[in-house]
Amino acid sequence: MKPVVADTVSEENELLAQLRHGDYGAYHQLYNSYAPMIMARIRRLVLDREIAEELHQEVFLQIWNEREKLPTDVPFKAILLHRAKLQAYKYYHKASQDREMRAHLMAIATELYEELEEQINFKETNAALMTAITKLPEQRRKIFVRIKLDGRSYEEVAEEFGVSLSTIKDHMTRALKFLRTELAQDNPTLLFVLLAATLFR
Repeated sequence: MKPVVADTVSEENELLAQLRHGDYGAYHQLYNSYAPMIMARIRRLVLDREIAEELHQEVFLQIWNEREKLPTDVPFKAILLHRAKLQAYKYYHKASQDREMRAHLMAIATELYEELEEQINFKETNAALMTAITKLPEQRRKIFVRIKLDGRSYEEVAEEFGVSLSTIKDHMTRALKFLRTELAQDNPTLLFVLLAATLFR
């Protein structure tokens, strides 16, 4: 008797083969199997439900439209997760260039930040963020802490450190870029706050 896992993999491979030949029934079965997981993934990256639903639809529409080109040597789950992440990144890139989308995201980011402050002690208890901050170069770390954790303005910190405002902005841009990378995999909620700061500062 074959292991259940092997049977499951074999069944999925058969469905993918049928999908590549335009079998909508196979597509529907694969959709039902993976749609909830992909939606959950996108919702972790894009907190606006309507936008997340649009991106979710786009992921699976791409799968159908590009069914003949789907790689045979990559797990279907990995393909879906990769495309979900790409859709989220494309959305944020577009948002950074559109005034109305920026305003919408800023409203969400503000609401989210308030929720975070209610749920955790942002300054003291989030170990992942604090660990990431400690990896910053010393002066950059101090500047980041002054602005993001102590609530000081860029102008105040520039005066305190005796440097130009552009230098402070450069340090913050580099710090946020580093922290975004550090938190990308394990802390999507905190990542969203940092991403918003990067896009709209």
